Amino acid sequence: MKNYVAIAAASLLLFSCKKEFTPADENAISASVASNAAAGIVAEKATYWDSVFTRYGGGWTGGDVAVSYKLPDDRVVWIWGDSFLDTVYADRSRPIIGFIHNQVTTMNMQGGNFTTYYNGTKQNPLPFFPNAGQKYYWPNLIFMNQQKTQVYVFINKIKATGEGGAFGFKVLGVDVAILNYPDLTIKEIKPFSTGDAINWVGGAWEGDDGYIYIYGAESTKYNKFAHVCRTPYNNPLSTVSYYNGSTWTATADRNGRLLGGLSENFSFFKYQGKYYLLSQENLLGPNIYLYDAASPTGPFTNKRLVYTTPAKVGSWNVITYNATAHPGFITADGKLLVGYCTNEIEKGTGIWRNADTYRPYFVWVSNWQ
Repeated sequence: MKNYVAIAAASLLLFSCKKEFTPADENAISASVASNAAAGIVAEKATYWDSVFTRYGGGWTGGDVAVSYKLPDDRVVWIWGDSFLDTVYADRSRPIIGFIHNQVTTMNMQGGNFTTYYNGTKQNPLPFFPNAGQKYYWPNLIFMNQQKTQVYVFINKIKATGEGGAFGFKVLGVDVAILNYPDLTIKEIKPFSTGDAINWVGGAWEGDDGYIYIYGAESTKYNKFAHVCRTPYNNPLSTVSYYNGSTWTATADRNGRLLGGLSENFSFFKYQGKYYLLSQENLLGPNIYLYDAASPTGPFTNKRLVYTTPAKVGSWNVITYNATAHPGFITADGKLLVGYCTNEIEKGTGIWRNADTYRPYFVWVSNWQ
């Protein structure tokens, strides 16, 4: 049974923690970019969007990933990894129920008509993208076909290992959920890649040259590198080609590294004729950087700091991750909405005791171009 819970407007550790902390750039792939060309960049709290995601009950009440996509009907769909559903009490604590591995929500461009999509019942909720035995899904990127008849969601297939505490999971590969538009029902889920040599959930961009560009992260002991593949916009996944550093080929390899020092998830977009990539540094670094790109394959230059995430939510110590650009919300005067996820892990119970520690927060960034 699928549930659509409409609300009036008013994993436990994150996917980007999949690999080791990456304090160094082992191949110095980013050495050519300026350390900070950000004079004049201003970031201010997006108070209204923070309030939209301060939920109290009836549907989605917390989660991570927080990737947005503007649909043709002016709804915005948000995809979520590990998430909470149900209730938040007046003291901002929540019951030990309603935790599922993924959800989808929609809203209008103003944050109203907030709707949660999941399976099961409110008393016994199940993920929107269903578990397959002991395997479950974390969605991470989203795009549509050129005809605007289907929505494609790339989802990590995860297996719990029972070891390593919050890191006790293994990425088995990437599947693709194809959703019908406009009702967002799941048409099918099929495999895209196996293993995690390159994890194809970094981000996606619907190009203006007949291709959709799909980005992934290669994780090494001390770094994360961006890679890119592309597929026809009018018939996604009919063929896929991979950039190897100089041309497009049928298989992916390490020579296709575009940029290092990134997080597992990042954003690539185009605005007023220029290309941009936004990423949190390394794995859990607090700094969010923006790069200019000469094309979807780079080179990437003009690295500048756009925001440093806080270490606390109220009195709670948190980690921040999954910094994401939301170009669908760029304002008339050019402000860019940037979000990041938070998680309290010191004692492992903070996300139940304080719902404000496991959810996205947002800033408006000016003069970023």
